[in-house]
Amino acid sequence: MGAASAAEPSSEPAAPAASGGSPEAATAVASPGSGAGTHTDEEPPGNRPKKPMLAAAAIVGAVLISVPFLVAGQDDDRKPEKDQTQNAAGTVLDAQPPPAPETYTSESPKPSVKPSKKETVKPSVPPAPKPVVVPPSPSPSTSKPVTPKKKAATGPPPGTAAAALAGLAKSDPQGRHICYRAFVSGQGWQSAVCDGTMTGTSGQGKKITALNIAVWNVEGSSANALRHEGGSSSAKWAPSWTAVIGDGKNNYIGSSKPGAPFLTGFAMNVGKGNVCHTAKMQNGGWGQQFCKNGRPEYMFVGTTDNNNWFEAVKLTV
Repeated sequence: MGAASAAEPSSEPAAPAASGGSPEAATAVASPGSGAGTHTDEEPPGNRPKKPMLAAAAIVGAVLISVPFLVAGQDDDRKPEKDQTQNAAGTVLDAQPPPAPETYTSESPKPSVKPSKKETVKPSVPPAPKPVVVPPSPSPSTSKPVTPKKKAATGPPPGTAAAALAGLAKSDPQGRHICYRAFVSGQGWQSAVCDGTMTGTSGQGKKITALNIAVWNVEGSSANALRHEGGSSSAKWAPSWTAVIGDGKNNYIGSSKPGAPFLTGFAMNVGKGNVCHTAKMQNGGWGQQFCKNGRPEYMFVGTTDNNNWFEAVKLTV
């Protein structure tokens, strides 16, 4: 502690020290020359101090010498208390006043424009794992090698005009070819023939109810059937021509169903080149060959007479 800490307690022990002396000494120290002391007329004042004064001075000197030791002892005894006071002042009894509390005002809640919907979050439950089934490994002695199945070859149905044409197209891919077959009433489908060979019958009076045609290297074919119409004097065309059927594919006109009307004639065309025919009518012989160019031209075989028909035909392209 410094001089200030020693100065504070120094004023208090002076009183008990003074009380330990005589009243005259205390009075002489407190106010020298005040006239409180006693003296005779024989000894003029101011020449030499008297014995009481010397004694008082000695007492005062002793007191002054003992004061620092008393102050030091008291300072050591009070130091913990002072430290506690200073620490308390720094924590609880601070010198600065606490800040004024903030002022809060209450406000009525305002209703929201739209009612809020509380979403209920459902805890997601992970799906239970599926049991893994491990198939037993085949025994080397009992397992058989798996032979892959061969895919069936795709192609036109056997016996059709397109099937007969496939052989010609393979042997002569750059050539122009036409294959065909007739469905004869009472006999069924005949075998397919190609390039000017006769299909149908000759001299038997049998009727044809359907034709199957296939072409190669002529950009496909289209056809229409002229059919017998019961109770009428003239035959009737089918409602529409077939679509253009591409090279190597089967094209059909008429019907092979039982009781289907017979054909009195038919018409057909090709995409490029020309198409020719020779036909034999029921009450006559073979006619001359007739040819037509590619679409939009078309050739016609037979007759429009509802009571007549063609028995056989030969076709070339």
